[in-house]
Amino acid sequence: MAKTVSKETLKYMTDGIRTICEKFKDRAPGTQSERDAQAYLKKELEKYSDEVIMEDFDLHPKAFMGFIPVAGIFGILSAIFFWLTPYAPWLSIVASVLMIADLLMFIIEFLFYRPFVDKLFPKAVSRNVYAVRKPKGEVKRRIIFGGHTDAAQEWTYTYHGGIKALAPVMAGAIIGMFVVAIFSIIWMVKTIMNGFVAPEIEGAWKVIGIVMLCLIPFFILILFFINWKVIVDGANDNLSANYIAMAVIKDMFDADERFENTEVGCLLSGSEEAGLRGARAFARKHKKEFLETETIFIAMDTMREVDQLQIYNIGCTGSVHSSKAVGDLIREAGLKCGIDMPRAQLYPGAIDSDAFTQEGLEAAGFCGVNHNPKKYYHTREDTWDNISPECIELSLKICKECAELYDKKGGIASYKK
Repeated sequence: MAKTVSKETLKYMTDGIRTICEKFKDRAPGTQSERDAQAYLKKELEKYSDEVIMEDFDLHPKAFMGFIPVAGIFGILSAIFFWLTPYAPWLSIVASVLMIADLLMFIIEFLFYRPFVDKLFPKAVSRNVYAVRKPKGEVKRRIIFGGHTDAAQEWTYTYHGGIKALAPVMAGAIIGMFVVAIFSIIWMVKTIMNGFVAPEIEGAWKVIGIVMLCLIPFFILILFFINWKVIVDGANDNLSANYIAMAVIKDMFDADERFENTEVGCLLSGSEEAGLRGARAFARKHKKEFLETETIFIAMDTMREVDQLQIYNIGCTGSVHSSKAVGDLIREAGLKCGIDMPRAQLYPGAIDSDAFTQEGLEAAGFCGVNHNPKKYYHTREDTWDNISPECIELSLKICKECAELYDKKGGIASYKK
């Protein structure tokens, strides 16, 4: 497979990103626009793929980010309830329960990217699209490249101030949550041990109570972390990856190329912005066949900045460690394309490969996004005219090199030595 990218292929990718941005606005997880975009991309893939499937799945799209304002409200109430316990001791129990709920939502939904409070939010339908380029002979191994089609609701503080606004709000709210939770629980225990009569709020406890009140502004600010009225175009995050994955198969079709025993797949997942729900649904549904025939998955996300291209083996805010072997494959491919990609350090977030890893499959990813979020990240400035053809072109070269190396070396085993 030629590791060059023709002008025609690059134009195909950039024009495709523009088309989706213009024709399918507001592609939030589980929306009609997201499903329509997936149907459009399915028809596009049918032109040069051997097989294309589109699978719907149910989800509760607002749970993943929707728990944030709920957690903020719980924090406000608990800080206030502390001062009211001398008059109503039972409020110490309420405050503790609310803060335990906050901690569980934060840990399970955000740190682990697992459904927890999903069924408390409205249900919707999203979909995944999957295309394959079959080998000449028997399928002995499979490599899948993927991005996601849905787009995010705008992050208020990234748009209004960037990291200087985002970091203090997030840090203040998260630290505040743990502070209020710890002292609410201790206060509840003291109240119960005191015969269910709240002790006097004096001395150190008075200081603690004042600190709780001082944390309320952070809880108020976190209520507006998401601007639910603005759904970004998602040109970089993540139509860039979609069209790179599609172009791998298209280039093979245009050149009439097939591997001898390696199948090449392209996954366009839905609802990644809702907590990797699409990738998880797809991995879970196809897990048996992916385990029967060696399968590796390479996710991409926000292919925007060449100098930020990194390999992602640690995801879900450190709770998931993806395949080192797949990461090594990506790194070798990058070196052959003239770039030495480092391993990404711990960061607050996840990509679709993490969902595959959680299902016990071989996966890793590489992305081109700055961990110091630029103004285009999850904002209305993530538009088709703000993409990086250079990064998209290089990423496609890396993917094509990955596929050839994987086929040439007969699978992932050689990277596990």
